[in-house]
Amino acid sequence: MRAHRRSRTWVYAALAAALAGCAPDTEGTEVLPATEGQALAACSYSITTNTYVGSEYWGTIIFRNTGTAAMTRPTIAFGVPSGVVCDYDEPGWTHTQSGTTCTYSRTSDLTVGVNASYTFYYSTTSNTSFTATNIQISDPSCGSTPPPPGPGMTANQKKVSEDLTSIWENDTPTIDYAYSENIGDGRGYTSGRAGFCTGTGDAIQVIQCYVNLRSAANGNLMAKYMPGLTTINNRFLSTGQSQASTAELDAVGNWRADWATSYNNTTTRADFKICQDQVNDKLYYTPAMNEAAKWGLVTALSKAALYDAYINHGESGIRSLIRAANTAVGNSGQVAPVIGYNGITENAWLQRFLEKRRDVLAADSTWIEAVDRVAAYEKLRRRGNWDLGTAFRNDVRARDCWGTSYPFSGYTVRQINPDGSWSTPTSYTYSCQ
Repeated sequence: MRAHRRSRTWVYAALAAALAGCAPDTEGTEVLPATEGQALAACSYSITTNTYVGSEYWGTIIFRNTGTAAMTRPTIAFGVPSGVVCDYDEPGWTHTQSGTTCTYSRTSDLTVGVNASYTFYYSTTSNTSFTATNIQISDPSCGSTPPPPGPGMTANQKKVSEDLTSIWENDTPTIDYAYSENIGDGRGYTSGRAGFCTGTGDAIQVIQCYVNLRSAANGNLMAKYMPGLTTINNRFLSTGQSQASTAELDAVGNWRADWATSYNNTTTRADFKICQDQVNDKLYYTPAMNEAAKWGLVTALSKAALYDAYINHGESGIRSLIRAANTAVGNSGQVAPVIGYNGITENAWLQRFLEKRRDVLAADSTWIEAVDRVAAYEKLRRRGNWDLGTAFRNDVRARDCWGTSYPFSGYTVRQINPDGSWSTPTSYTYSCQ
């Protein structure tokens, strides 16, 4: 069976000039200025190499400028393991470090043209190999310089977190980049690893990125949909409502088939995957990690819960949930960080956050069918699997944690291991303990 995919409550800018979009949220309708969409387009990039060789004390990050404008003075921020210190500046660069985030900025101009790649080198005090996390590249050509990302998760923790979310999205921990269908939720086609929607402003970001990497003449089957996507997005802007119609897309091709082929074709797969990963991280992962840092949440479990909620509810939705959780633990003034404020613990805060999210899902006639996704994080909390370092199963329903009034969502039970590998158990018992 196909699991119940999430409904959007989020707001975000689209990619290019005149392409800014958002979806209705639980607090009304909001549209971000077109300049923010333009900024995102100008700063679009893909990471093609990300390594740190401990024996050489040397890291390499290669990125490609996939935006619509040349970068002129890029800033590169990324996360390193706890205790690791960035300690060397290549000519033309200087750096600062806050906690586990190293931020490198230019001391002189540097031009990285559209579709050009740049190789960035750095060094640290670590003799153990690792992969830099939460890489974020900003530039004055964006129109503004966003803050560096907060500390994220390790590569394995992020993989485990994404395995879980993929169960809720596609009923399997294997990320389904080729998935596409119209689920009848009033948001057009829902496609790819995070359920990017044609009627809410994020699918267009994936396709714009893909067009920047590969032309129609070079095998890009999705390029022909950009005019239709633009029309749909502009219609959303004028109405403030998510767009259910896919007529403009259906008139030029088979969106679902072309989306699947773009990933299944070995020639185009890498570019198409890069764009889905990039938009996912920009819209969901990095903002979720920044929210975690703001509120003082340090465990992988709390970050995984925020990440999944960001994909499910979006920016406005998750901030509403955070405010409700803060109030529930005695922080009605929304003091940040909340952890440690008046003795508030991360355990207590996460419990309230999950309860508030449960209530939001249960209050909606469609969302209630996916309420079991919250129970999985509650079981992990009760078991104290804070670092996601112990294998676990999603053999838990909301009714197991909070009573029989909640329906069964029907997700297939999987076992997820600390390295992100997984299996399907032959037997299990539903429980929240």
